[in-house]
Amino acid sequence: MAKFFYNKKELRFDKKKFSIWRALLVVGKYVFFSLLVAVIYYAIFSIFFSTDREKQLIAERDYMEREYVRMKEQIEIVESVIEGLEARDRQIYNDIFHSAPPTYMTGRDTGRLDLGTIYEEDENDLIWNVNIRGSRLESISGRINNSIEIINHRLSTEDLDWKTIPSIIPVRDFSIARTGASVGNKFSPFYKTLREHTGFDILSPVGTEVLAAASGTVTLVSRQTTAWGRRIEITHSGGIVTTYSHLQEIMVKKGQKVQQSEVIGRVGNSGTSFAPHLHYEVIVNDNYVDPINYFFADINPSAYQEMMMIALSTGQSMD
Repeated sequence: MAKFFYNKKELRFDKKKFSIWRALLVVGKYVFFSLLVAVIYYAIFSIFFSTDREKQLIAERDYMEREYVRMKEQIEIVESVIEGLEARDRQIYNDIFHSAPPTYMTGRDTGRLDLGTIYEEDENDLIWNVNIRGSRLESISGRINNSIEIINHRLSTEDLDWKTIPSIIPVRDFSIARTGASVGNKFSPFYKTLREHTGFDILSPVGTEVLAAASGTVTLVSRQTTAWGRRIEITHSGGIVTTYSHLQEIMVKKGQKVQQSEVIGRVGNSGTSFAPHLHYEVIVNDNYVDPINYFFADINPSAYQEMMMIALSTGQSMD
């Protein structure tokens, strides 16, 4: 149907002519207003309504925030418990050895959070790491608590004599310079290969007095020309045995009761020995342990640390 308009100049109705530009302008107006209405509608919907996915993400964020706060509180509690257990452990060590525990162990992983980098982690990684650290701390605190409970039980039910613990260095006038190889794979001067070394070599002149490291009973006296040479074995309470090898002189006999610090022999070079020294062993429940770990009650912490470092770095044994 054709459209007309009134021509005022000529006082008549003329037929409207079709114009492509006018049509485009009309279409453009409709499109513009349609987009404007859609944007306004979307903005209003986004402000006052949430999609199922947005609700899920918000719920997950709130859950992670709550979990983070809860795990952080748990870690603080566990760390507080560990600090208390460590204090009890130090007190027990001091009661037994009358000295502070060794401090040569450095760089220990305490499991604490690094607050300097905590905000650089992804939320999922942060929650995961906190959970792992919390589980690790709970496990550590559980083991420490069990050990302390066992110690407390033994202290309350057994009549223990601390002198039965081999806590002194078994030679007279010991100095740090006399520290030799300790337990581990060491180069043998006789076999020219690495061999398992089961004790601690104390370098001393021939004739130096050898002392009983703890009170006990002499259960072996051996006199050989090879291997360990002249050797003494003393059995103590608690499944502990100490041995003293390569002696020049034995001053006790089998079955004899000895007291801690009692002279039992003299350093020598008997048996398969490269130079005069005492090969000293500590055996706990049939397992060879490092004797140096029992010397801390006889020397100060700095000397203990120096002694440990020398023993660990010495690659050749004397037998």
